[in-house]
Amino acid sequence: MARDATAALLLLGLIACASSAPAPDRLPADEPALGVRVRLLFSEDADLDLHVTDPLHETVYFANSPSKSGGRLLDDVRCDSEGPRIEVVEWETAPAGRYRVGIDHPIRCRRTDNPAPFILEIWADGIRHERRGAISFGRFEPIVYEFDVRP
Repeated sequence: MARDATAALLLLGLIACASSAPAPDRLPADEPALGVRVRLLFSEDADLDLHVTDPLHETVYFANSPSKSGGRLLDDVRCDSEGPRIEVVEWETAPAGRYRVGIDHPIRCRRTDNPAPFILEIWADGIRHERRGAISFGRFEPIVYEFDVRP
């Protein structure tokens, strides 16, 4: 397991070095008071889109915000947006159940064939989860991370 984590970090580092823009290295600290907060940090090479599906099977993203359950996208970051490049979806009062986080890479902001590195941070039930990875241009990954919110 430790070897897999080390290999993943090494791969992310190699991808980041090949990118023309600096790779995200960490999210600024920002713990929510309550509810659920999902943050996606990415480099200036790409316009990534955050998609979060709630337990009622409704997805919050740039074309559907707010949701019936109260989830909302705080900002749709695009190629011309100022840094830091962070998209946030949050619920002040989150319904209990399973959540699914997806990432879409529909637009390149710079000419590169390299996958776009990202950091995903989830706060739920007072616990912080983090996932790092990279996504290729033209890909939509509907399940990058799943988590549960207790009743």
